[in-house]
Amino acid sequence: MAERRIKISGDLTSDDKFKKKMEEIRDKEFIESHRTGDTGVGKTLEDELGIEENSISASDIGGVELKASRIGANKKVTLLTKSPSKRGVNNRILRARYGYQTDESRKINEDIKVLHTSVNGKDFNSLNGEPFMKLTQKGDRIYLEHAEDGILEDIYWQKDQLERACKKKYPEGKMYHVQATSKIESGKEYFHYIKAYSLENFSAEKLIEGLVAGDLEIDIRLGVYASGNKKGKPHDNGTAIRVSYNKLNDCFDTRTPLL
Repeated sequence: MAERRIKISGDLTSDDKFKKKMEEIRDKEFIESHRTGDTGVGKTLEDELGIEENSISASDIGGVELKASRIGANKKVTLLTKSPSKRGVNNRILRARYGYQTDESRKINEDIKVLHTSVNGKDFNSLNGEPFMKLTQKGDRIYLEHAEDGILEDIYWQKDQLERACKKKYPEGKMYHVQATSKIESGKEYFHYIKAYSLENFSAEKLIEGLVAGDLEIDIRLGVYASGNKKGKPHDNGTAIRVSYNKLNDCFDTRTPLL
């Protein structure tokens, strides 16, 4: 299932009006989830706010991002997707040189390699128990570094391109983050939305700082189609910059509690 991105516009982008609406939702206390699974917390809030459902692909049209999470959950959320600056290196270098096959991918197409790995600037991750890759900052670039081959000079994220990606994804530099407690009764999940923050001033600087410190990570997701008319062909699910929900608020310079 694709990750859902909730976006709001109009009056609800005003902190005062959003706060008032959230107070009404909070005062309802526990609300039965409108959808089963991980996305229930966002879908339920979206419905309560009267927001029309939209997917991750709709997030470039403006407005303010809205994220909802369960308190205590440590799942990761995608802040934005941005491939390395040089076009084509994901497949030409990463898949070809560092990709591998799994039992599943081999059954689909034994000639196609896959590569799923999450990297940050704090430590090398591992592959088959051995040090594999990490991020390294040099000047205004974040490079991918291989444990044996060193810094991969063709695979990097340029600061100015990250800035453009941030502005495109967050045209107002703003996000609302709502948190809920949850409980299960008779097999159904219920949410009580008790915390809300207005987060502002999302920037490439904060992005780079988080990647270097290890608070954020870059997910490289090179796979192979398992079904459909493209079965057996390679696909790139997008290079995602991700953060755990408990670190999300730190990605913004200004955090204003609304609840």
